[in-house]
Amino acid sequence: MNQAVQIQDGFEVLEEKMVIRLIVSGLIMHCHISGVGVNKMAAFYQNHQFDLEELINERVEEELWDENGVIHINADSICS
Repeated sequence: MNQAVQIQDGFEVLEEKMVIRLIVSGLIMHCHISGVGVNKMAAFYQNHQFDLEELINERVEEELWDENGVIHINADSICS
């Protein structure tokens, strides 16, 4: 399914997870990135922002989100 995806710049921290907000076809969704220490999140985001955006777009295209509309990514999948 071809869906319009807008990924907001920056991230928030929620329960020690990096959270990126995105809008998919007018709906606000979140992507939770686990496996990054809170004190390393800013550097991780800066170094991998475009990789994260590409992976988020792929997950949206494949409709890979949980029952709450949250996309889950482990940082190890970006760094490997």
